Amino acid sequence: MRLIDEEEIETQKMRNKKTKKIIIVIIILLLILCSVIVAVILYRVNHPTKITTYIDGKLVQNFDTIVDFQTDENGQIQIYIPIRDFASYLNSVNQDFNYQTFKGDYNPKTEEDDKCYIIREGYEVAIFTKESKVIYKLNLQNNTNTYDECYIDRDIFESNGKLYASSQGIEKGYNVKFSYDEKKKTITIYTLDYIIQTHQLSLEGKAIGNYGEMSIDQNYANYKSVFDALLIVRSSNGKYGIVETNNYTSFILEPQYDSINFISSSQTFLVSSNGKIGVFSEDGKRKINLIYDEITSMGQDSDLYLVKSNGLSGVVDEDGNIIIYPEYDEIGISVNSFSYNGVKNGYILLNTLIPVQQDEKWAFFDIAGNMITDGFIYESIGCTSVRSGNNIYPLLEIPEYNVIVVEDEYGKYSFMDISGNDTMLPFVFDEIYIRISAGETSYWMTYRDNEYEVLEYLKQNQ
Repeated sequence: MRLIDEEEIETQKMRNKKTKKIIIVIIILLLILCSVIVAVILYRVNHPTKITTYIDGKLVQNFDTIVDFQTDENGQIQIYIPIRDFASYLNSVNQDFNYQTFKGDYNPKTEEDDKCYIIREGYEVAIFTKESKVIYKLNLQNNTNTYDECYIDRDIFESNGKLYASSQGIEKGYNVKFSYDEKKKTITIYTLDYIIQTHQLSLEGKAIGNYGEMSIDQNYANYKSVFDALLIVRSSNGKYGIVETNNYTSFILEPQYDSINFISSSQTFLVSSNGKIGVFSEDGKRKINLIYDEITSMGQDSDLYLVKSNGLSGVVDEDGNIIIYPEYDEIGISVNSFSYNGVKNGYILLNTLIPVQQDEKWAFFDIAGNMITDGFIYESIGCTSVRSGNNIYPLLEIPEYNVIVVEDEYGKYSFMDISGNDTMLPFVFDEIYIRISAGETSYWMTYRDNEYEVLEYLKQNQ
């Protein structure tokens, strides 16, 4: 009986040992499995297969499905985004944005497939054009018709009926900060509103030096200086300055000015004090002295400024050097009538000609300040008096031939080229205009009720 008990005890011990071994093996296998799972998770985290997108810190679904990734000539990844589609993603994170998008031009309204624009009511409009590196932006807060020009790194292009812009084009068009972490497969986008709100919270209740508390200037166009790590601020004494965003303690311009406005196209600041205006660079250096009554950027990447003093107009360069002395009645023309001509800038035509008016007559200067016409000899620039009819519009310039429409004292029209030559055709034409038919643009002129196609006529008479 005793022997049986010992055998059973020994058998039980063997069973227990075997069970322990099985448990140990299972634990080891579980540990290995856990290690594999952790490794897979870590690998997936560091090498994700799906792109995750955040806008203003909020997870956005399916944004990766609209993004076009391309490899450029240098082997670098370039990201392109359908311009109009992007608006819906911004609106999804903040309905107050209320972005609207349309194909064609903004003013006048058109339905061209090679253009589109985005509008944020009460703020601004951005116009994109196929095969162009320029975005035209119109500030809706200052009641002017002057467009800013934003130059981007790559052309707008069309694919599957949609216009695409590079990530930089999206940044400048929508006023956002866009970044892509290729390793983590993460796209991060911050809107201008979100960035400013973050800085406002950081500045709240914070005194800077001896100037007291600062608040950010409530002007949407001025917000854009934050992309250059600068903020236009208003001190408790009602004066304006510019502070760096890294620590809010370094002033580029101390708060002692009556107003400051940011010019994003040239990354400069219009600064006023005691009724006079000057220009400062983003590092706080004075470029144009505070001696003028008005200063306006002339755009087109020209680094030129229209200045007014005592009611007279002139032009200076970015260093304040006088290009055209401020002694003329007007510089630049209104381009509102020439929207169908695609002209957005009336200060510099065909990238080189500056129209100047004196005693109700017009002349042209080049961008170096040289008068290229034989004095003030033109009655007007461009032809606005055109017949009423479908698809007929006023004409200002024909870029293909580098010519501008000019009118003589007798009310007749001809062309002038960029060298000032206006003898290519006689001043006998009653009208010169654009015709748009089936989406195609052509140029026409009339003489004694006869109509001539301009380009064909120019070819025959060259």
